[in-house]
Amino acid sequence: MDRSLLRPRPTIDPPPMIGRPFGGFDPIEYSRSTRGRRHAAAMLVVALLVVLAFQLFPIQNVTLVTGDTTVQVRSTFGDEQEALDAAALDLAPGDRVLVARTGNQAALAVQRAVPVVVQADGARIEVRTRARTVAGALALANVEIGDGDRIYVEGSRTAPGHELGGLVPGLVSAASDAQPLRIEVVRALPEVPVTDSTAASSLPPDAEVAPALEAVPARRILSVLVDPNAWRPIESSPPPDMEALFRAVAALPARVLITVNIGGQVDRLRIAADRVEEVLAQLDVELGEHDRISHPLDAAVIADMEIVVLFIEKVVEEYIEYTEPTIYWRDDHTLAPGEVRLVEGTPGEVRVWEEVTYENGAEISREPHSALVLSEPISGERLRGPVADDGVSPVVVDDYDGPYTQKLRVWATWYNATHGWAPPGHPGYGITFTGVPLEYGICAVDPDFIPLGTRFYVPGYGECLAADTGGLINGYDIDLGFPEGHPPEPWHTGYVHIYLLD
Repeated sequence: MDRSLLRPRPTIDPPPMIGRPFGGFDPIEYSRSTRGRRHAAAMLVVALLVVLAFQLFPIQNVTLVTGDTTVQVRSTFGDEQEALDAAALDLAPGDRVLVARTGNQAALAVQRAVPVVVQADGARIEVRTRARTVAGALALANVEIGDGDRIYVEGSRTAPGHELGGLVPGLVSAASDAQPLRIEVVRALPEVPVTDSTAASSLPPDAEVAPALEAVPARRILSVLVDPNAWRPIESSPPPDMEALFRAVAALPARVLITVNIGGQVDRLRIAADRVEEVLAQLDVELGEHDRISHPLDAAVIADMEIVVLFIEKVVEEYIEYTEPTIYWRDDHTLAPGEVRLVEGTPGEVRVWEEVTYENGAEISREPHSALVLSEPISGERLRGPVADDGVSPVVVDDYDGPYTQKLRVWATWYNATHGWAPPGHPGYGITFTGVPLEYGICAVDPDFIPLGTRFYVPGYGECLAADTGGLINGYDIDLGFPEGHPPEPWHTGYVHIYLLD
């Protein structure tokens, strides 16, 4: 017993391992590394899916037009509702969304329907419409228009074919709570039937012939004027108040169907009027001083009459008119032969008043009224270098055949004592630069080109002495002297050949 307690515990060998043993294997570390690889793979898959989604469903830029405001929004799928929600824009009944797409760009435009309130036949009808004309809005409200009926839009009379006020075709608006347009239809009264003599004779002898309409209940009057069936024959004898109503309506003035053309607006209506001036008064038409009408004002109104009113306006309009300047030809010896140069003139200004006549807003005539000259035109010049076929003035005959030292082509003009700087009676009157008196045979030259004291021969003039100068004598210019009593225009200005004698 004691020995068994002292016996050592036997060792337990580990179970044999199949395959190659793992040296230093740690299960916990292995689990951590495996989980990390799985997370990385999952993130890679998510990234690939995001890239694929952007390829398949790219973000689109959407431009939303709302009235005079443009809103830019971004939409993943380019959905219309998504863009409207992003712009906080609600659609009302009758509104229409116009869509245009190109690439990753999209444009949305909201075309608003206009609220309209139609009052006709005692009923109030509210609709929203995008109709262009008044007739379109009435058709949407199931309101029919008959002959003689009147239509008012916001209190102004109009025709069924006119554009609906406040609604422009294709309007794109951001407002959905605009004030509704008010359209009112006023029905034309039916023709008053002619009562026969039998019905008239059946009335009591003491009955009133034309009782006042106020004596009849208002509801009865409305039913007779609006409901055509009220005029059907009554088999039984009518009540006394209805008999009085028949007589009162029969006493009303007869209504005739006519056509009126007021300032280009044509309308056909039934009206109770005896004369043309009464028609104009009922239509609130006042004729001006120059307005014209197709019939005399006291002409009787008959069925199917057509009354035309032309609104004539005469005004005085003012404008500036320009007067073209006159262009004169003039020889200029400073230009080369054949050269032409234009010196522009200045147009004149005239303030013009004209009486303009407009018929129904269109101009039909324009008549002069008055004019005021503000400035006269300043003439211009077309300068040319004068030259004949031989290069010499054609009126000068070159007949010199004597001796000479040099032949020059010069521009020759003429002058006398009155062309000088000193007035008559002055000591310097008629005295040349060299101090000799001006007379025939004395010429002015430019000393830099022809020295003073030079003698030369001028064909058509004769021998001349260079004894004077002048401010306008430059280069190969000469001024031929003449006595004061010589006939006017003694020399034809132009080019000429001169012959220097010494």
